[in-house]
Amino acid sequence: MNSNFPKEELWIANWFRGNNKRLAGETDREIIAADYFAMDYIDSFGVIVMIGDVEASFGIRFSELDFQDRRFSTVKGLAEIIREKART
Repeated sequence: MNSNFPKEELWIANWFRGNNKRLAGETDREIIAADYFAMDYIDSFGVIVMIGDVEASFGIRFSELDFQDRRFSTVKGLAEIIREKART
């Protein structure tokens, strides 16, 4: 684990590790940089579960526009969206 990453990014990276055994050996840096859709880290059901877990853990609610945001496909981008939502 690399604590130099923001807490949101680490939380999401750990969520992926916990929900995809294939990622157990991946570093935080690798998971955070990846496009998790393109890399097949998650399927459509997993997205629904992830959204619910993120919303519950960070006390936010995503909008339809958030799902269309290009940043939504990477851990780093998703963390940016979470931080923006938490500020509003």
